[in-house]
Amino acid sequence: MRKEILLPALAVGGGAAGFFLRRWELNTAFEADTGLPIAGAPATYALIAFSVVMVALLAVLSLTAKYPKFQGYDQAFSAKNNTLYATVGVLSGFLLIGAGGLMVYDFMQGTNLLYTRIIVAAMAVASGLCVMDTVRSNFKGEGGGKYSVPLLIPAFAFCVWLIAAYQVRAGDPVQLDYVYELFAIIASLLGLYFMAGFSFEKGKCGPMVLFSLLGVYFSLTTLADQHDWGTLALYAFSIVYLLTSSALLLYNAARPLPAAEPDENDTEGSSDA
Repeated sequence: MRKEILLPALAVGGGAAGFFLRRWELNTAFEADTGLPIAGAPATYALIAFSVVMVALLAVLSLTAKYPKFQGYDQAFSAKNNTLYATVGVLSGFLLIGAGGLMVYDFMQGTNLLYTRIIVAAMAVASGLCVMDTVRSNFKGEGGGKYSVPLLIPAFAFCVWLIAAYQVRAGDPVQLDYVYELFAIIASLLGLYFMAGFSFEKGKCGPMVLFSLLGVYFSLTTLADQHDWGTLALYAFSIVYLLTSSALLLYNAARPLPAAEPDENDTEGSSDA
């Protein structure tokens, strides 16, 4: 079976199973009165064991796969005239913009008054616009070239989101309350980081696929927790965008490399010489 289908399907199927295991854990592994975890709860051990297996499977399949030596981001994520990719990519951008709008709405309504959330909201909107620009360039075959700033903005946004999420949970002594949502943000952040690395001559296929698919798995798992609508939109973005990007990279890795577009700076340097 082709890896661009197998690995994303494994992440989605595992995430669906993780969602139900997490729901089971939330319903049976915490005391109703105090909210403290019940020692030896089978749901807790089942989810931990399943997550370890998922991490191991995705690590083996992602890191041992054979990848060509891509010449930058434009080759690795080539999607010229790929309508499905463009549709899903634009949807991902709208999810980020919607997440920012929902967070601002919550702040204005007084339901969440953390100022870090406003920063996350602003960066989510900016990231949504950057994602749309990146998707448009990939679809038209224009390419982002080297040192693409739009590829960095989503990773920076997730850094701020991680800080804001931990700020809310820092006073909670029960780590099982929030550990899976932090895993989801961290894995998604690393997936976006390694994706941007292709534009900065630091492209690593295995880690990009691994952390992107782990972001999908943990994001699906933590959907079982209670989240506001803005946060749900951010997790939805992680699932849709990272799943699509990792599948695209795996698809390109299994086929002859497209011709790399000459970099403008290199072209100018050659003409000057």
